[in-house]
Amino acid sequence: MAHTKDGQVFKGFSRDFHPGRESFHLVLRKGEVASSQEIRLEELKALFHVKTWGRKDRHRGRVPFFPAGDVNRPPEGVYVKTVLEFYAGAKILGYTSDYDPSRSGFYLIPADPEDNNEKIYVLSSALVNIQLLRE
Repeated sequence: MAHTKDGQVFKGFSRDFHPGRESFHLVLRKGEVASSQEIRLEELKALFHVKTWGRKDRHRGRVPFFPAGDVNRPPEGVYVKTVLEFYAGAKILGYTSDYDPSRSGFYLIPADPEDNNEKIYVLSSALVNIQLLRE
């Protein structure tokens, strides 16, 4: 699912997304018809890799939190607790291992184990604030 900086949401999947490319294509399905939408990385706010399609967002209105004991913390690598705040006001808490201010974006694994997102590619230009909570 792709969220753009201008507030549009495109539900579909991509076979050609790569953070180093200028654009990618999202395959959108409406019934039996599939179409392709080109999305430029500079227009993207975040690309959500969902676990289950069609699930309603049960987290709307919930206060973001890091679970006790970091139950959703990825086991491998060096991950840092991260708090993101988007220009639109949304906050996401999670873990990142590849944030680099010199790159255009990075991956985040949501802190909430009940979140329907497996991982999120976030464009740094869509953020008003990022906090890396090193222990």
